[in-house]
Amino acid sequence: MMNRFCVTCGKEKDLVNEFCRGCFAKENSLLKHFKELDIVICENCGSYLHKNSWQKQEHKDLEKNIERVILKLFNEKIVLNPGAELKRLNINTELPKKLKIGNKSIVNVNLCIEVIGSIKGVKIEESYEVPTQIKFSTCNNCKKLRGNYYEAKLQIRPKNEKVLKFVDNYCKTKKNLFISKIEEYKHGWDVYLSEQKEARNLGNVLKKKFGGEVKESKKIFGRKDGRDVYRATIVVRLEK
Repeated sequence: MMNRFCVTCGKEKDLVNEFCRGCFAKENSLLKHFKELDIVICENCGSYLHKNSWQKQEHKDLEKNIERVILKLFNEKIVLNPGAELKRLNINTELPKKLKIGNKSIVNVNLCIEVIGSIKGVKIEESYEVPTQIKFSTCNNCKKLRGNYYEAKLQIRPKNEKVLKFVDNYCKTKKNLFISKIEEYKHGWDVYLSEQKEARNLGNVLKKKFGGEVKESKKIFGRKDGRDVYRATIVVRLEK
């Protein structure tokens, strides 16, 4: 019986498709290619654009946020060769020493990428250097916030610091809900909120948690696409 051997180096042990494991790893690639990476980050809140929708920032620190956004997006851009299994992806992001950002600014970065995986049980490690750009813009929420945009006014009656703090924390947990401004009066607060539906939900949450009653009224303030657009006033009267 004729002995089989590696067609590249002549070794006779641990052959895979007529190659020894070392030569097989050299002849085969985990990645077929990776699609172009388009990174857009809000210069104000750190959210990032993904599939035409703004996603919440990955980290409060600017550099760590950039690194995590790149890792998350790059994972989706990888196209593996048939039979390849990806086990680990490491990305070292080389950022400029002086990172200056602003609306419409562009930052050039170099990505040092390490890919670890296997094909037919053979471990394969690959490395790449990918120059790319990060574009900074302003997300929709921040545009609205700067313009004091609101769809609903939440009136808290009477004053209750605990309730106001709860409202502030509640808004921070919602993706598209933010406080445009707060007006203080002797008898309570008016809190201007960006989302009418979420403001209505918040009113019901306050009623269940703190008691009292909730009333709502609407007032037309314009037209959009041929339809009337309303702003809501939601009054939360707390139990004394």
